[in-house]
Parts: sequence; structure tokens; C-alpha cells
Amino acid sequence: MQARFIRNLLVLCMSVVLCHAANAQNASRIYIEPNGWSIGTNVGMSDLFGDIGTQSPIVHYTNSNYFNRVAFMGGMFGRYTVHPCFAIRIGLDYGSLYATDKWNYDLAVAATSQGDDGYQRYARGQDVRDFIFEGSFLMELTPMRFNPESKAAHRRGQPYLAAGIAVFHYTPYSTVATGATWVRTDNLSLEGQGFGAGFPPKVSLWQPAIPFGIGYRRDIGQHLNLGIEYLYRMTFTDYLDGVSGKYISQADFQKHLSAHDATVAYQIADKSYFNGLSQPQAAGNLRGNPGNNDSYSTLQITLYYKILTSTHEWWH
Repeated sequence: MQARFIRNLLVLCMSVVLCHAANAQNASRIYIEPNGWSIGTNVGMSDLFGDIGTQSPIVHYTNSNYFNRVAFMGGMFGRYTVHPCFAIRIGLDYGSLYATDKWNYDLAVAATSQGDDGYQRYARGQDVRDFIFEGSFLMELTPMRFNPESKAAHRRGQPYLAAGIAVFHYTPYSTVATGATWVRTDNLSLEGQGFGAGFPPKVSLWQPAIPFGIGYRRDIGQHLNLGIEYLYRMTFTDYLDGVSGKYISQADFQKHLSAHDATVAYQIADKSYFNGLSQPQAAGNLRGNPGNNDSYSTLQITLYYKILTSTHEWWH
């Protein structure tokens, strides 16, 4: 389903570009966007930053296993220009997030002891895949168009800043023990979420976020605009990747879950043991870092069509 969604967005992008290529060639004058509505689409890579994966963002992108499984998000948005320097945007996005402790393989090989962070993360052996649906409200600021009369304001290419609020729904999955089968984990309470006193509270799959980022876009005609955008989402949950606090005992799983679910949950929660890299973790040992919430980001191509335009600069 996700691959079909991404493919359809790419087809839409190509169709709009081909339909307006001739018009773009004739639009020789410098054009500044008038107030009014635009509709657009966006698609690109997505990244999860949590307890699973690397400690360093640089290692996140540069490790030898990163491109083995790249996640994507895409969507559509409506945009209203209030002033050449300011616009508001409402968007809907769908896609996936992915992270794995295997990204620490290079660090584990180079580790001088088993106590090194890279080795410990690799030995933990956790992975996660989230399917995510997001609704967002963003404000865009184009600094070079504060003064519409300036020379810089008339450049077709413009950098911009974006920030706002978002609400997303996620569905987490992880593999079982040493297998490759993905299993939904939110109902397995891998750290005892919702088990009662002494355990973490149940976590909602609906969560707020604060997106902010930067972008660059270029007018390729009076109606069409193409750009690239990086958005980072700060969330208020540490369970986006299913890892936050402490290990719990197999007896706790058996007490609160069905026999089948208890077995599956135990095999997911303590993968280092099933990978033969450690003894079973004792209940209470740290499984993650509860002091840091998770986050995610996207690097996307944006394309939008200006529904309302004018033959002259609208503020005149």
C-alpha cells in the first residue's frame, strides 16, 4: 500500500511538470507570487531518531547499513499566500519510519570493549518500523521577500523557513527474535505499558508534534513551483520506536498477556539473548533512555500549482 501511494505521487508530479513545461518556457519575466491558494504534493525520505539506532545523527546517515532499507513519506497540501514573505500550509502525509540497531555494526567492529556504546546498541539487536499518518499546519516565512520592491524579492529561487504544529498516528512493528517476520507491538506492551502500578502508563498512538525546518523553492512558471524541504518533528513521546525504559520479566508478560502474546513479546523485548550475544536481561535493567523523547524527519521534493495568479505584481 505504501509503495503504491508513493508511486502515485511521483506520477502526479511528472504529469504536472509535463503539462506545464511549455508555459514555463514562455514565462521569461521574474514573477512574485500573489496572494491566493495553491495545491501541491511532496515526497521523499523519512528518518526516525529514538532509542533504537545510532547515538550520533552523523553515524545515522553514514553507517554502511543505512541504505539497506530507506523509509519514505509523501502527501498533499493546500497553501495560502498572505504576503510574498508569508504563507500558511495545511498538509496530510502518509508513510513509514524505520530504525535498527544494526546501523551500529561499524562501531561494534571497531569497539575496544563490549562496554562501548556502539557495541551495546548493536548487541541489543532491536528494530522498528512505524506506519505513520500525519496532519500538519505550517507557517512559511520567506525572508528575502519582506520588501517586495527589493531586487532579492524578484529572484525566482527563494530559501524559506517553516514551523507549525502537527498530529500524527503511528502503528509500530518489530521483528521476532532472530526472524524476519514483522509483528505489531503496541498491544504487546514490551515494557509493561498499561500493566498497572509499577509499570509505565499505556501510550496513545495519536500524538502531537512540533515540525520545523528549512527549504528552497523555485518558480518555474507563473503557476508552478518546485522545491526541496527538510522538516524535523519534535514529539512528546518516547515510545515511537517501542523502546524507552526498562526490561520486564517473562512472568510479567505471562501474567498480563495471553500465552501466545507473552511468548512473542518476550522474544521481541530481549533480542540480544535470542541472538546469542548476552544472557537474559534481568527485569529492571535499562532497555533505552527514558530521558529523551523520540523524533522524526523528512527530506522531500515539493511541487505545487498556484491556482490564483495575476499578470502583474498584486501589491501594485
